[in-house]
Order: sequence, then structure tokens, then C-alpha cells
Amino acid sequence: MVCLLFLNHLQFAYTLHSDNGDPSHDVATASVLFLVDAKLVLLQPSANEHGELKYDMRVIAHNVEFYTLSREQPPSTSSPGLLEDRSDNTYLPAGALGHSLRDSLWYFDGTSMHAWPDVLDVLSSALTEHGREVAPTVAITTDFYPLSAIVEKGLLTGLESDLVQRRDINFAFYRLNPRTHLSIPSLLRHHLAQYDSPAALHLSHTYQKLPYFNHALEVLLHDVLDDEVDAPPESSEAALLPGVLSFLSSFPTYLDIVAGCTRKTELRSWKTLFRYLPPVAELFEESLRKDMLKTAGSYLLILHAFDEGSFSARQTSTLFKRARNEGDWDLCKELARFLVGIDETGNLLKSVLSRAGLRDAEGAEPENSYDSSDEADSKPSHEAHGSNGASLQTFDRSEGSSSDSSIIIAGRDPGSSAQDYFVDSARYS
Repeated sequence: MVCLLFLNHLQFAYTLHSDNGDPSHDVATASVLFLVDAKLVLLQPSANEHGELKYDMRVIAHNVEFYTLSREQPPSTSSPGLLEDRSDNTYLPAGALGHSLRDSLWYFDGTSMHAWPDVLDVLSSALTEHGREVAPTVAITTDFYPLSAIVEKGLLTGLESDLVQRRDINFAFYRLNPRTHLSIPSLLRHHLAQYDSPAALHLSHTYQKLPYFNHALEVLLHDVLDDEVDAPPESSEAALLPGVLSFLSSFPTYLDIVAGCTRKTELRSWKTLFRYLPPVAELFEESLRKDMLKTAGSYLLILHAFDEGSFSARQTSTLFKRARNEGDWDLCKELARFLVGIDETGNLLKSVLSRAGLRDAEGAEPENSYDSSDEADSKPSHEAHGSNGASLQTFDRSEGSSSDSSIIIAGRDPGSSAQDYFVDSARYS
């Protein structure tokens, strides 16, 4: 077994050198990588004082169950069944990865899947003076057993076992289910944590045509935000969140990513997130300027929950009018449900409809109709309010969905769990 691996990776090292063509990497021609006794071992040549060739052995990883080199994986021509989606997108064509992950090295240590984005980083760090640490890996934790890294898809694939017990048989058995997990967020975070934004942008350019790429960016923001809320950095200079937000701002879907992450996160995390963002009202106006009406609707909900003092009927009527002009009646319906949720009398809805031109001006307004001069101070009388004055039923995910939860998660499947952060956990978890 060891001999086969030895010969296999000796051939890999030679291929790597022939593609590189750089004399400074001649050592890669004879470098040998093999697995023995759960240790990932690297043999590298060096010359002694007499100019004779010798090999130095370096253990670069422990407790390794298996490893794989992306260069050895044949280019895929079609998607396997468990990865099929409704789009026409298939695997990235051969060579599309460029230098992003073409020479990445992956291994599983029984706990997490680890990856070196470029195996040459491992060779160069192991070649230098004795005792230097090997280049850090990207650790990706999954709740199933990973079997393979599909680099072209930015996914880890594996199996999850379920114990099945039935009353009609006197024994139990395990059923294996295929699972997948996004590796793109962890790889991007690795580059951003090392202040290597160009590498992160290059990797993003590789995957930007995948149908779930925007979701991967949202997961990246969600993971970093949760970590910094649970374990705040010692200083703003040590915080990773500002760098992640700056990185995400280079994408045209930046406003969607921030809005989606915010509405799927607990309120206690919002203060940390918006510490590095413009006020919610400005994000709402920017969404309107870019004709992103559904995104603007999301920021309107966030504005009412997070900064109720800045919420006004004028903003809602403006969005109502734009949605009417665009013929987006689904958005009008959700806005109406939202307004009824924060004012059960319906006076706020009537006032907004009149402002938006969706209701006859001569309609019978009740004497106690909603006063637009008090629009910034409107609060439902039946709701409990948090320390910042925001309605708790608007954002509290931990207590389960309330009767008005469909108002807050407008546009999502009412049957889906409000705590489920992932868009499609069966495929991308």
C-alpha cells in the first residue's frame, strides 16, 4: 500500500514540475508524499556538504484517515445525481480553476476536513530551516463523514448514517444518506483572515457562476458574525468582520447578502453587524436607487425591528408606489401584511395606501385615522418591546414562529423553519 502511494505521488510531483517550468521548484520533481501509520509524510531532497543527494523526512499531519490531491482528480463532465439542480449549470470546465485550487491538498483527520489551497506552500515551508511550522490548513467541520472534495463545485461530499429500528423485524440496521457541505465560505475566510483579499477575489471569480455562489457568500458573513458575537475580538483591528464586509461590497449582490444574513440572525447579533455598516435607512434608500425592491422591503422590516425611531410611513409608501409601478403585487401584499402586523387598526395601512395612490383620497377615513405626523413613533400596542424599542415578535427566532411570523419572513416558504439558516440544507449543508 505504501509503495503504491509512493509511486503515485512521485509521478504527481514530476507532473507538477513539468507544468510549472520554474527552475526554483526543481525540488518538487523528487518530493514524495505518502501516508503511513495515520501520518502524512513528506520526503524532500537536499544536498549535504559533499554535494550528495539525501532525503529529509517531515511529518506534516497526524491522525490522517485519507488524503487527496486535486491535481489527481480527473475533470468531471457531468454532475452526479445528488448534486443535480434545476439549472443548466454543470461542473466547471477543465482548467477553469486556474491557479486557485488546482494543486490543493486535502485530508481528513477524523474530526475535520483540512485543505492546503496550494501544495507548493507546504513544500516551501517544509524545505526551510528545521523546526519551522508547516503552512496552516483550512479546517472545515462537517456533521457527516466526508469522502471527497469536489473542487469544481466548491463542495465536500460524504455520507451520514441513520440507525433504523422497525417493529416488524428483530434487528436494527444503518441507512446511509448522501450529504454535501459548502467549502467555499471556509476557503474565502482563510484568505481574508490572512489579509489576502486578491486571493479571495480570484477564488470568488472561479465560482461566481455557480447557482449557489451568493448563498455561499451569505454563509461566510453569517459564520464570521456568529463567531465575533460569541467571542468578541480584543480590538477593532483584530476583527475579521470589517474585512469580510469590505470584501462582500465588491459584489453586485452585496445588499442582498447583508439583508439575507440579517433576517436569518438573532437580534443580538445586529448591533455587531451594523457597527461596520451604514445606517439601515441608507441601505434601504440605496436598494431603491438600484431598483432592488424586494431587498428594500427586507431593509424596511429590519429598520422597524432594529431602529424603530427611523421607521416612517413615507418610506413604506414610497416602496408601495414603486412596487405598484413595477407590477410586483406579491411585494405589495407582503408590505400590507407587515403594516397590519404593526398596527391592527389598519389606519397605518390606509394612510400608506393613500400616499402611494392605491386608495381613493375621498375614501371614508375614520376620525381616529393614523396621523402621518406621528409616523416615526408608531408602535403596536399589543407587542412586547426590547431594550432598543424593537418588537420582539418581529425577530425572535428562539421562541418559535409567532402568528405574525409570515410577515417577517416574507418571500420564504411559510413551512420552513425560521432557524434554518441554509437555503437548502439537503443539498448545501
